[in-house]
Amino acid sequence: MDSPSTLLVVRDLSISREFYVNILGLNILEEYEDSLKFQIGSHSVFMFQGTMEATDYEHGFNANSALVFTVSDLDEKIKELKENGVVFVHESPNENRWGRYAAFKDPSGIIHELMEFCT
Repeated sequence: MDSPSTLLVVRDLSISREFYVNILGLNILEEYEDSLKFQIGSHSVFMFQGTMEATDYEHGFNANSALVFTVSDLDEKIKELKENGVVFVHESPNENRWGRYAAFKDPSGIIHELMEFCT
């Protein structure tokens, strides 16, 4: 297989476009009436507007994907995003064996994470 990409299906393409471009700072490579293509490093993200409500689920083994954005200063990035109205899942960052992370929601309720790796 060649390099993988991510597909995001969102509630409102124009609201999501504003969020991913103006809040998260992603660059659009291609833009169409019904879809967008972003590039994050060497990773492509395709975005389409959905036509029905998503199924609620817990964080588990069922269909669940997240973009993980690497940051050098997690606390500063959380502060910046909160000032732009981004909703975080947890009150404070969590830790795992690789570093510290914080999950947030996009306008469609899709959960993504910021990750500050241990050095």
